[in-house]
Amino acid sequence: MAASRHRHSMTHSVQNSILYRNRVLWLVLGLLSIRLVTLWLSPYNLHGDEAQYWAWAQDLDWGYFSKPPMVAWMIAATTALFGDAEWAVRLGSPLLHSATAYLIFLAGRKAFSPRAGFWACAVYILMPAIWVSSMIVSTDVPLLFFWALGLYGWVSLRLTPTWRLAALLGLALGFGMMSKYAMMFFIPPLILAIIFDSPTRKALLGLKGISIVVLAAAILAPNIWWNSVNDFATITHTASNTSLDGKTSFFHPFEFLAFFRDQFGVFGPVPFILLLLILWRIMSHNSQTIQSSAAASTQTATPSLLLCLTCFALTPLIIISVQAFLSRANANWAVSAYPSAAILLGAAALQIPKYKNWLNRGLLAQSLFCSFLLIVSLSPHLVNRLGIANSVKRLRAWPQTVQAIETRFAQGHEGRNFDSILLDHRIMFYDVNYYGLPKTAPIYIWRKTQTPQHHAELTHPFTQQGQDPILLINYSGNILAYLQQDFERLEPLAPIEIDLGGGKRRKMKTWAAYGYNPPARP
Repeated sequence: MAASRHRHSMTHSVQNSILYRNRVLWLVLGLLSIRLVTLWLSPYNLHGDEAQYWAWAQDLDWGYFSKPPMVAWMIAATTALFGDAEWAVRLGSPLLHSATAYLIFLAGRKAFSPRAGFWACAVYILMPAIWVSSMIVSTDVPLLFFWALGLYGWVSLRLTPTWRLAALLGLALGFGMMSKYAMMFFIPPLILAIIFDSPTRKALLGLKGISIVVLAAAILAPNIWWNSVNDFATITHTASNTSLDGKTSFFHPFEFLAFFRDQFGVFGPVPFILLLLILWRIMSHNSQTIQSSAAASTQTATPSLLLCLTCFALTPLIIISVQAFLSRANANWAVSAYPSAAILLGAAALQIPKYKNWLNRGLLAQSLFCSFLLIVSLSPHLVNRLGIANSVKRLRAWPQTVQAIETRFAQGHEGRNFDSILLDHRIMFYDVNYYGLPKTAPIYIWRKTQTPQHHAELTHPFTQQGQDPILLINYSGNILAYLQQDFERLEPLAPIEIDLGGGKRRKMKTWAAYGYNPPARP
């Protein structure tokens, strides 16, 4: 009789796992289909950052000025298969986000139950930030994928400490660092897990733990080498994002409040409130209801597991909150908190009826809102009518901008042809590069300082001039005083203005510049 009940329980468990796995696949693949169609129909040009990543993909390397190389590798893969259209440049984002959501399901299933894994997957794939991120290409996309892979590797390794899973965790850490240095936020909670979680300690204190470190370091080593021969450009740039230089004080509470407010838009208003409540329950040792979510699983959700997942969620949020308070922080800088946050929310909310009801409503409401915005975004006319053109102005009319610059270039100056085109803005440089301006003339970036401040200044600085004039395009504000120091002669030309729709215009000042001879600068 006992054996019969055990077989029945095992059969039910397998059926339950298959049921929720199928639901996950329907959810993920359904949303992927919608996002792929939207990506194909999108009327938007590449943002300058996206165009910069595409440029990197044309010159594959082990690192770049501001980021590790993974985003360039991702774009190189998709564009090699489908060409260089905007949708192909962005294709890796919805694909990887879908894979990340499935990994979160696997981690949630392993840690708690298939049902918890399903809801963790739903929380992640329906995050407002993921709706937006699926339509653009950014370094956060591979970061989140390898973070979720690391979570799955860790949760699995603490239960079944095999060499295969150790290798999986090492790969996740190494390639995560090759995606974005924010993967370092994974390390402190992993160390805390070794200290306070017995299964993690048994799995990682030994040869397997050493092998994880060695494998991750070996994967990251080429990027460190690239930095060493490029004056540690990426590391220096990353550090400069936390710099307090130029700040009039060391405390910026409004920056902190703005960052905290933005997290409601990143994770979703209702899910973020529920997450805060759940974190409070766990940190105040009131986690019995959450532990009971493992009842349908063959594993036990111990208090140490919950605390470790909490650390994985809190570490990025705390670090970036401190950064915001001391200086500034972008809303997405703590996005690595949310894979583990989704797992916690998927497990805990199901055991607290009022939380579950609010989660259902919150996910439904934000999904309807994001779907509405997605549909509206496909119509430039609707975007203009709704008065939200300002949010997409940097994604519009770059081909027209290139055409206007080409027309100005063809006119020459005082009967002489322009030799080249000099730009003063990183975003513009990479956008006009993607949309074909180098086919008309060589393009360069003007440097205000001797030390490069971004990748274009590192790779395409303007260093000398021949006898013919150059066409100088000014997009970054009033820098005339600096330009007058750098050139013996500047002849103003008519400005270029591009209609972006919705009452927005792209304005550029232009000059014919002669005699480049800049003074020494820091």
